[in-house]
Amino acid sequence: MFPRLFHWGTALFIFAGFIAAQRLPAPVIYRPGQGWEVEGKESVEETSREQLAKAEKYEKDGKYEEAKDAYGALVKTWPLSPNAAEAQYRYGTMLYKVFEFQISFKEFQKCLEKYPDTEHFEDILKYQYDIGCLFLAGERQKLWKIPTLPSMDKTVEMFEQVIKNGPYSKVAPAAQLKIGFAREKQHRWDDAVKAYQELIRKYPKSNLADDSQFQIGYTYYLASKEADYDQTATNRAITAFQDYVTKYPASEKIEQANEYVGKLKAEQARGYLNVARYYDGQKKFEAASVYYNKVIQEYPNTELAKDAVLRLEQIKKKQFDATHVMEKKPPAEAVSTNAPPVTHTNLATQPAP
Repeated sequence: MFPRLFHWGTALFIFAGFIAAQRLPAPVIYRPGQGWEVEGKESVEETSREQLAKAEKYEKDGKYEEAKDAYGALVKTWPLSPNAAEAQYRYGTMLYKVFEFQISFKEFQKCLEKYPDTEHFEDILKYQYDIGCLFLAGERQKLWKIPTLPSMDKTVEMFEQVIKNGPYSKVAPAAQLKIGFAREKQHRWDDAVKAYQELIRKYPKSNLADDSQFQIGYTYYLASKEADYDQTATNRAITAFQDYVTKYPASEKIEQANEYVGKLKAEQARGYLNVARYYDGQKKFEAASVYYNKVIQEYPNTELAKDAVLRLEQIKKKQFDATHVMEKKPPAEAVSTNAPPVTHTNLATQPAP
């Protein structure tokens, strides 16, 4: 047996040190007043004012990565400094400029929460709104710096945060509208409609209120394409577009709304015709006739109405012919034979077999 050279705890300690050495490209040292930092990394200045000046110089020179690190170091080293609020805001803007959008959104949020009186309040909301729009357009969010598929739920959370931060800000109505767009992308039609209705309810005087009313109709229009027999979405879409035309007669989308109403009515007629054909195929002719008549009466000048008239005539002819045949059918008669009636007499006169 070989002698035990060291304890297992010692081995684990050495192994952990090896891993740490692999992760750190340079040793970590402690600087009084600044804390621990990696040796070789650019040092922090003696005062927050000097650090701010250095970060601003980097930003002015277009060195956004360096500026980002410098602003971040100021916030971390002097969180209570009079320059911290400005540095926190600038840190968020530099993250935005180097395309770290998700982190940028979070750092802007920190700025609002830590420094609610910041002079950059409206600018921060605009940045956060723009970041939400990027993700709405397909920008990939990251998990541990690894891009993932676009998440509309996360995007909605961003817009909701913007509204929560500034419910009466300039970007709040637009953020509410974009929530509806995100839900549309998910085919969550009811949630999209609720988002648009919320905009109209909360911001009735916004210049986006008419857009929201239009989108309600358009959302139901999209939903109607997924329903073969259910006419609920189609009916709601027609109503929403008609409300739009009534409430906003001067809107630039009036003509477009009327076009959609025309398309929807054609879809409505096609839906009735599909129902009629379904009952027709089941040989439930009375129910089929009801829906054929709906097409004829409500959409008289369409090709679908012509089809409905033709088929309805065929059904009526079948029903008439069936009834006529039943009326003229002779009663059942006894089978006639030429044999004389059987009696005792003729039985006696017949020859024996």
